[in-house]
This record gives sequence, structure tokens and C-alpha cells, in this order.
Amino acid sequence: MAQQLKDLPILSDYDISPITGFLPVEEPLQVLPDPYFAPWEETFQKFNGLLLASRLRQYVNELPVLDAARLKTKAEQRRGYLILCMLSHAYVWGKHEQAAEVLPAALAVPWQKVADMLEMQPVLTHAAVVMWNWRLLYKDGPRDLNNLDTLGTLSGSSDESWFYLVTTAIEATGAPVLSKILTAIQQARDNNIVGLTQELEGIRGIIEDLVSVLRRMFERCDPYVFYWKVRPYLAGWENMAEAGLPDGVCYEGVDNGAYKKLAGGSAAQSSLIHALDVAFGVEHHPTGFRPNKAAAANSTPVVPAPATVAVPASAVKPTNFIQKMRFYMPGPHRSFLTHLTEVSNIRQFVTEKAAGKRTAEVEKLITVYDECVHQIKVFRDVHIQMVTLYIVMQANRGPSISHGGFAPQPHAQAQKTPEPSTNGTADKTAATTANGINSNGTGEKPSKGSSILYPQKVIFGAPYGLAKKQEAGNDVVRGTGGTDLIPFLRQSRDETNESKIVPTPSITARKHSTAA
Repeated sequence: MAQQLKDLPILSDYDISPITGFLPVEEPLQVLPDPYFAPWEETFQKFNGLLLASRLRQYVNELPVLDAARLKTKAEQRRGYLILCMLSHAYVWGKHEQAAEVLPAALAVPWQKVADMLEMQPVLTHAAVVMWNWRLLYKDGPRDLNNLDTLGTLSGSSDESWFYLVTTAIEATGAPVLSKILTAIQQARDNNIVGLTQELEGIRGIIEDLVSVLRRMFERCDPYVFYWKVRPYLAGWENMAEAGLPDGVCYEGVDNGAYKKLAGGSAAQSSLIHALDVAFGVEHHPTGFRPNKAAAANSTPVVPAPATVAVPASAVKPTNFIQKMRFYMPGPHRSFLTHLTEVSNIRQFVTEKAAGKRTAEVEKLITVYDECVHQIKVFRDVHIQMVTLYIVMQANRGPSISHGGFAPQPHAQAQKTPEPSTNGTADKTAATTANGINSNGTGEKPSKGSSILYPQKVIFGAPYGLAKKQEAGNDVVRGTGGTDLIPFLRQSRDETNESKIVPTPSITARKHSTAA
């Protein structure tokens, strides 16, 4: 008796549109309609200035604790979530301030509540700054980079806006791929090689377009501005001991004030990229762990189940970073990926056909399938190039202008050259200005390693989040999600390449073979 196949997911059941994909069909709200939330909106409108003046924390500490239950619609909840994400991350990381390990109840309590409503985590996410942080310049225009603007940024810079909008445009460009993936799965169920090949050709073209949009990041997002001014605020509080939050952040009024360790915003939280991985059977593993392929090759081969039989969701263990990032997605999108995993059969179908008679139709199917996988790999190649330029190179170089772009306190004066005292030693007070401000621009005693030229390296004894020069001998460049960034990205890229039916050596494999 044939096994009953699970129905394919219906996009609308998971808050997904065949036209806009994971983006909302309607523009995100630009203001909450209920005057009750005026304190949030007023703070959101002025928080960049408050942050610059080092008065944001004082201002937020005086805010009332509002009831997020009054956010009735999804659009209102998303707007509230965006506001609380930005205000909370600005509060925690500050500007020229030590990281705050306690988030006040005025932010923490409603943030947890609205996150629960959206089935997400109370931390800045891809969904907040990318999917719910845009508006159309012309209402009848497309969702592309010529017609998009952001609703808010943490740094107030156009570079930050461009960083978000490129990713928003990627989500919009990739939206049609979701319907094509579901059609392709049905074609595999129907044993329709020609139909499946046609769908894969369409998917290949869409992924190529994603790569083209991603490359536009270089146009208007300056690497220096991104690393030193934007990226620190995107970080969460997991694996952030080196950034001043060894225990995470205490959410006042939530879970009896328990500390939370949560990853920050990450491209790995994009449901679109997860959907492509699922569709093409790309398997990811914990960084540094790879299955022993040699052992697998020498073992007794396992005959694959028919392509019409889906792999159970329980077989997918969320033990790696990419799987873990699903918990930071909106609940319906996470559920969609689970359902998609349960019905995904494209790779299995192509593998079965490749193991049989290689007709012209089968050869074309294999070629187009591998071209799709290759384009996903190219997307990850470009991402690695981007991370190298925007993060690794900036971390290794350090600030290229005095004080790294972070202006010292206005009342701080330049350090004067010490003059010899009457006893022949340097006057120890020469570095202190007439108004008692030390050479680090504060009234505090300078911490070891601090300097008025590089206050972002050590500020009041604590590093300025992730904005710092990489120390000699330290090869770990921490991502905003808390990962050891480059090994994670390279492994993800190589795992994608290994999903091809006809293997091609990855860059990493070629380097190892050359070294040998």
C-alpha cells in the first residue's frame, strides 16, 4: 500500500505571499495608530539625537511601562517590535558608554510580550530591520532599490539604510522562488522530468538575480562606516564576553530578571535562504564538524527511499548555527520551513535519476539542478567577500582616522606635550586640561590601553562592543550572531557546493590538495 503523502504547504497559511514572499504584502506601518503608544513613537523619532548626546539611557529610564497587548494587528505588533528592537540595542550598546547589562522594564517587558505575539525572540533580528523596516517612495512602484527607504536606523547613516535595503530587495527579488519550489516538488512527485527541469531553470534565474542584488551592497554602504558605526548595534548578547556582556542582558521585569543570552541580527535568519537550502537538500553541520565522508563511502550503501517519500522533520536536528537561527524568525515562517522540510524531495529525485539510465532528459535535469546549487554557492561566495571587506579587513586595519570616527567629548582638549618639571621628570598633570578632563576625554582615570585617538578600543575599561581593532594573535572575528564568523561562512559555502550531483572541488578542498 502506497504511503500517504503529506500535502504541500499553502503559502498563505504561513503568512507568506506568492508575490512578496516573506515580506508583508502591505507596507509596514510608519506610526502606531493608538495614541497610547506615543511615548514609544516620540522616543523613536529622537533616539538618534539622544544617543549622540549620551542621554538615551536617562530618557528611557523615565518612560512608562506600556502594555503591548494593546497592539492588536500584525502590522502594529511588527511596528512595536521594530521600535523596541532599535531602542533596546541603542540602550544596551550606547555610544562612548560601557555596555548596559540591565535593560529597564519600560523596554524589556513590552519587548518580551510582543516577541511572544510574533513567536520570536526579544532581540534585534533580520525580520525587524529588513522585513518590517521599509517604505515605498512611490506607492505604485516596485519593491526594489530605486523605490525603497528605511523607517529607522541605529546610526542615522545612509550607509546603514542601504545595508538593510539591499537585503529587503533580496527578499523581494526572491519571493517568486517559493511558488516555484512547491511546483518543483509536485513535478518530482509526478515523475515529470521535463516539468521539474523547467521549474529549476526558473529558480536558477531567480537565484542569479539574488546574487546581482547582493553585489549592489558595495555601491552605497561604506565598509568603514559599517564596521565602526553600524555593526556594533546589530550585535546580540550571546558569546559577547569580549564586548562587555559576559552573562548576557538582564531583562528587568521579565522571568524574575533572569539574564538572557540571545544572538543578534544575522543574514542566517533569512527564511528565503533557508528555503533554498531545504529545497536543494543542502545540509549544514556545527562549525568545525563534518561527517566522515571516507567512512561513509566504504560502508554498505543505503538504497534511498523513493523520492515521493519525504524525510521526516525529526531527522533534522537543530544542532548547528543555521538551524538555531530559525528560532529568531517569525513563528509562521519557521513553521513553513518545517513543513517544507517534510515534503522536500527534489534532490532525492534527481539523485535517483542520476543513478539510473542517463538519458538526455536526465542529463539536462542534473545540469540544471547543479547550476541552481552553484548559484547558491556563488551567493555565499559574494557574502564571504563582503564579510572580508566589511568586517575582517576593518578589524585588522583599525581606525583609519583619528579617534576612529568617534568624536571625543566636546570639552576634551588635545593632549599637550609634557614639559620637564623642575625635578627633571615629566609633569604628570600636563595631560590633564584646565577643567580637569583627562586625555581620554572624560573625568575618569584613563584605562590601560585607552587613548583619546582610539576611544573605541577601551572606553571606561570596557570595549565598545564589536567595534574594535583585532588584537594580534586573535584569529576569532565574532559575528553579530555570536559565531566565529569566517570558519562558519566558509563551511556553509562548502556544504552548499557538496550538494551538487556532479561534485566540483570547493575552494577549501583545492587549497588543501595544493598544500598536500
